[in-house]
Amino acid sequence: MPCFLMAKLNLNRARFAGKTVIVTGSSSGIGREIALCFAKEGANIVVHGQNDDKLKEVSKAMKELEIPEKNYLLIKGAIQDDATQERIINETLKQFGRINTLVNNAGISQKSAADPNSIESLDAIYEINLRAVYNLTSKVVPHLLKTKGNVVNISSAGSQRGTDSFIPYAMLKAALDHYTRDLALKYAKEGVRVNAVNPGVVETNFIGRHGIPTEVIDQMRTVWAKKTIPMQRVAQPVEVANLVRFLASDEASYITGTTMAVDGGIWAGIPSEL
Repeated sequence: MPCFLMAKLNLNRARFAGKTVIVTGSSSGIGREIALCFAKEGANIVVHGQNDDKLKEVSKAMKELEIPEKNYLLIKGAIQDDATQERIINETLKQFGRINTLVNNAGISQKSAADPNSIESLDAIYEINLRAVYNLTSKVVPHLLKTKGNVVNISSAGSQRGTDSFIPYAMLKAALDHYTRDLALKYAKEGVRVNAVNPGVVETNFIGRHGIPTEVIDQMRTVWAKKTIPMQRVAQPVEVANLVRFLASDEASYITGTTMAVDGGIWAGIPSEL
């Protein structure tokens, strides 16, 4: 059930009350759902995106959830830019005074409508999906050390399976998985946890916004899903958000260095009957 509806049913347990969560790329898709899920459980939320209209839509959703304006912050900018990263950190600390969780969600699958396997796509994906994550996380970690906080990286089920269609995307997500493990080892003794969530195909416009034809996306959601996903459907954003929220919570206090799939069974393999 989407977090919007859960809040309307008064299921808010406020387990994140007083905690501050930064979610990059949270003006739409999975990131938006993650931000709303944390907000409805009492967290102070930093929403980041590049589109004014989408940021306004998130603000509207927050108001519909009856989230006080003082509990969320909207920041616009390209995540790969140092200036954007500095604003995210500085404005977060100014308004909320602390950082408890960083969710590195912002990402692309290719450069606009370019060939997803081109060097142009490789460079663009590297800048946003890996370098920006490394850079921002390095800047946030000193603040997480103070709160014994955590990092959740949004990776992909594609990081563990070979592909011939989105090679740069898959290999850089594999690098993100490795970075997750490395960082977890580095800070485990200091009480900072680092994990990754690896979604399969999710019901968002993530691929569509990069120029993939609508009919191809529709096939992925129906025919392709039934042939390749054991559960025979794509995921809903809230199904990813629920795992992110769990990994950031005290309930996951002994979990670090993991990569957890939300993929309908893709990592397990393809059943023979499919």
